[in-house]
Amino acid sequence: MRLSHKTIRPVARQVTIHFEGRPVPALEGETVAAALSAAGIVAFRHTPTGAPRGLFCGMGACFDCVVTVDGQIGRRACLEKVADGMAVTGAMPAEPAPLAPDPQGDEAETRACDVLVVGAGPAGLSAAIAACEAGASVVVLDERDAPGGQYHKPLAASHADPAPDAQFAEGQALRRRAEEAGVAITTGATVWGAFGAQDVAAVVAGAAVTFQPRRLILAPGAHERPVPVPGWTLPGVMTTGALQTLARAQRVSPGHRVLIAGNGPLNLQLACELLAGGVRVEAVVEAAPRPGFATMRHALTMLRKSPGLARQGLSYLATLRRAGVPILWGSRIAALDGEGRVETARIATPAGERVIAAEVVALNLGFQPETGLARALDIPHCFVDTGLGHLATEADADGRTALDGVFAVGDGASLGGSRVALARGRLAGLAVARDLGLTAPDDPAARAALADAQAFQDALWALFRPPPPEALADDTIVCRCEEVTAGRLRQEITGGLVSVAALKKATRAGMGRCQGRFCAASVARLCPHAPSADAFAAPRVPVKPVPAAALMFEAPEFEAPLLISPTPNMRRVPVPDLPAETRRADILVIGGGAVGLSTAYFLARDGADVLVADRDEAGFAASTANAGSLHAQLLSYDFGYPGMPEDGGPAAYSLPLGPRSIDLWKQIAAAAGETLGLSTEGGLMLADSEAGMAWLRAKVEMEKRWGTETHLIGANELRRIAPWLSHGMTGAVFCPAEGRIDPLRGTMALSRLAQRHGARLLKGAEVTGIARDGAAWHVLTTKGSVIAGRVVNCAGPWGGRIGAMVGLDLPVTGTVQQVIVTEPAPRMVEHLVALAHRHLSLKQQDSGGLLIGGGWFGSFDPKDGRSRNLRQNIQGNLWVAAKVLPALRGLSIIRSWTGINVAVDRAPILGEAPGLPGFFNAITANGYTLGPITGRLTADTVLHGAAIDPHYRVERFN
Repeated sequence: MRLSHKTIRPVARQVTIHFEGRPVPALEGETVAAALSAAGIVAFRHTPTGAPRGLFCGMGACFDCVVTVDGQIGRRACLEKVADGMAVTGAMPAEPAPLAPDPQGDEAETRACDVLVVGAGPAGLSAAIAACEAGASVVVLDERDAPGGQYHKPLAASHADPAPDAQFAEGQALRRRAEEAGVAITTGATVWGAFGAQDVAAVVAGAAVTFQPRRLILAPGAHERPVPVPGWTLPGVMTTGALQTLARAQRVSPGHRVLIAGNGPLNLQLACELLAGGVRVEAVVEAAPRPGFATMRHALTMLRKSPGLARQGLSYLATLRRAGVPILWGSRIAALDGEGRVETARIATPAGERVIAAEVVALNLGFQPETGLARALDIPHCFVDTGLGHLATEADADGRTALDGVFAVGDGASLGGSRVALARGRLAGLAVARDLGLTAPDDPAARAALADAQAFQDALWALFRPPPPEALADDTIVCRCEEVTAGRLRQEITGGLVSVAALKKATRAGMGRCQGRFCAASVARLCPHAPSADAFAAPRVPVKPVPAAALMFEAPEFEAPLLISPTPNMRRVPVPDLPAETRRADILVIGGGAVGLSTAYFLARDGADVLVADRDEAGFAASTANAGSLHAQLLSYDFGYPGMPEDGGPAAYSLPLGPRSIDLWKQIAAAAGETLGLSTEGGLMLADSEAGMAWLRAKVEMEKRWGTETHLIGANELRRIAPWLSHGMTGAVFCPAEGRIDPLRGTMALSRLAQRHGARLLKGAEVTGIARDGAAWHVLTTKGSVIAGRVVNCAGPWGGRIGAMVGLDLPVTGTVQQVIVTEPAPRMVEHLVALAHRHLSLKQQDSGGLLIGGGWFGSFDPKDGRSRNLRQNIQGNLWVAAKVLPALRGLSIIRSWTGINVAVDRAPILGEAPGLPGFFNAITANGYTLGPITGRLTADTVLHGAAIDPHYRVERFN
């Protein structure tokens, strides 16, 4: 329905869009979500499980409302503006249309400025105005089509208002002052990554731009916190902010009967705005208890610190009372029900359960800062333990963070509301100007305003004291993107996982388009230890989905830098100890990755007493950071290199292991009772030139020599079996044994199977020393000592460090490799795809996302042992991938990550070390493919003395 108003009137031309083939009237200047809501359409799409979904956050943060618009997938209905004749559908197109034009030039455009402000809400605009008025050149970036943020969002261009209310007027004045000061405001700009204080990556009008500011101010605002209750994913259920955006800015409501629930005065404001527009508000459900005499002093503080706001709040209560809208104090939503959309709400009140019918339900229990960019820059954060809790960026009174040149202000740093944001923004802008050598005296009035605003906020939330989070029923969906329930998460916690990061990898909670914005806090509350900043999963680039097409810049091939004895990751999550008596074992496996867990599984299955020691939660380093390729042929950098032996060298010696290991992966999947995302439709290594074809011919001959089945195919045959691949390819090698696996599911299956057969896991145990103790080994760890009869070194890239503890010089290094994943796409790629002479692996997951890897490297910080993304290598990898799969131009990338891979001479190091009885090595490159066979061979030699092929023994290094 479209809302009425005394002064606001539609002024735009009426157009027609088509939703699922049905014509829908719309107004130019409004969003797709507004047009559909006005027509009473609340279900925009269906999830892979068939569940309907619609608008939820209304501000582009949750990505629940994504639709296909004119063939472009993943468009957010809440931000996408209508156009006459536009075709909208919730389904995937047969072929995705490009999301951005191909980049021009060899690199993203760079723009320098004195100050870059990310976010055009109250804090960002206030900071920009202060810095610009002092003489700095200031650029402000914002993803929306107009500045103002959520609080000062302007009226949509589809409508006009000659008499704006105070909130609209304040926003207009702020925007006008910024323009008059000379602030350069760029809207429609998605900031997708920050790779340093002077390396901020954005996509502006479909083109990649790298900003190089002298000072960076982060003011990205906040989003509403999740309210996970049964039924909260039903269409028609949305955040209060989303419904307020529809009602206040777009002048529509998805239904006539509305229920508003949660905590705080925003819900009261929305109720009054809906009433004024002709909507029936069934009730306001307020979690805080009814204010009484004991809270009077807080009300008086509010009245003293901000009389206007206090009177406004009282007017809301009076308006609702006159309209007969009940306020149910001390109450909460217990569940939401409906078929295809919300129909009723079950409400727990002090007087018992009450059921209210509603077409729309708005939920708000507070906010959470948008900290993705600040966390990507490794700025320290703290966990604020109120409500669900949230991460807050640590900053001083002027917004200055621990990272030189970077400031963080507003609700995106720490919650405080618009008045606090305005004051903090101004103080930060002045401080930045002084940093730049400009004249910018301190502003005592701003500091006084900040003190009053903070005192008002403290009193407000003492009056509306947020309730503690409710226990979640097992069937409640926690992660909206991946449809992960509380019960599924509890199952993994019962199995021994303790951190948000581990639960994310085990269940995919937080791996969708929204990057955990609407589930991470809920997951943290389920974890068995107190939440902390370090317990949260590391932020991923891009911080928001970004069109792959805009980032495709050609980059040359490279040699990945080798890490000699890399520093272990210093980031730790508290994990429980094992009882002291369990720290004795017949066999100690050091390293809980794919190789270590495979070794433990086969040892335990054969009856051995096995303990696995890992410095973190087992299986959560390289084994869950790889691209999930199952290789059985020589890779581009395995063949034809200078100095390659006539027989192919170590990579060729390892060829027989690939198919055997892939067969073992199939057996592991069967034992685990699930597919593990495993598919062996074969692998294709493509050539794009005659020279490439000649190289492939020679490679096939070498593979035949070692018994590997590969076939050379021409361009026509390639197009027949893989029509989505570029028609510019001249041919390929087809390897029937190759395929893909989901490394997250595979690693978890290995862990479960090993423990099912009796293997024990000693987590958080960094090995610090190894010594012979009579007939046994005495192993020192950060979790205490371990006594074992035999030790197996499965420490991967850190295997050299372990070897050195027993005097063994192992030529083991590591490389940092990046992996990129796209949003779900139509089914296009059934094979594992590689490209001759280029670093690339490409495959499509069961979820539909394309996984892009192949060895493009990331950076490594030896101080903390952490690896990080490199912008240029993300760009180069995408260019190569699009050269093979042109349809990639129609997809957004939603995540990229790094992991440290083993680097040896391409053959494994297996067997008992000479002169060290009872000390074994199990280290291999291509470790995920070869994990099971490495474990099987190691178990056979440890338990039965089986001979190891000399090509794989450490003695080959003399």
